Amino acid sequence: MYVRVAEFSSTSDIKFDMFISFLEHKMLPRNIEAGQISGEIFKMSSNSGFVVSRFNSKIEADKIMSIMRDELTEIMGDTKIKLIEGPRIFNGIKKQ
Repeated sequence: MYVRVAEFSSTSDIKFDMFISFLEHKMLPRNIEAGQISGEIFKMSSNSGFVVSRFNSKIEADKIMSIMRDELTEIMGDTKIKLIEGPRIFNGIKKQ
């Protein structure tokens, strides 16, 4: 499994809400349709948050990035995004 985390912050609460709406209603559904395993959005403050995206491999993650790169650049506007990513090496799960 490969994970990409995108940390983002917007210059205003309204721009943050617009960016979240784009992620939730357009980008993540399209990416999942194209092969992304999952995407979760987290809020850290009124204008910042992060997205955790899971993929089968780095190749799949890069394929999805190529699909959304131009549109993401256009929609970002004043929203800054920092990516961190890598293969998962451990997954601790609570046993029931």
